[in-house]
Amino acid sequence: MDRVKTTVYLRATDYGKLKSIADAENRSAAELVREAVAEYAARKARARLPRSIGMGDSGIPDLAERYEEYLDGFGEDHPAGAAPEADDDPQGPDASAAHRGD
Repeated sequence: MDRVKTTVYLRATDYGKLKSIADAENRSAAELVREAVAEYAARKARARLPRSIGMGDSGIPDLAERYEEYLDGFGEDHPAGAAPEADDDPQGPDASAAHRGD
């Protein structure tokens, strides 16, 4: 295990508590400090959010508030080649034909 030597200044009362714990556990104060730093670093590393969060923009300003409406029907099975029925959808089959020039 690679180690780096460092100096840490502790309050006298904290060092006294650390030495008492180390003596009771038959361990060194340095060992307890290394363990505490490793646990703290691991906890902080888990708390970071993935870099992917927030990197996309749907362009839909109310997506978070109306996500249930937007997902309505998502994942429903439809026969192959059959489009789901549109309920007064302005972007339905007629609108797509207009964009193609049909």
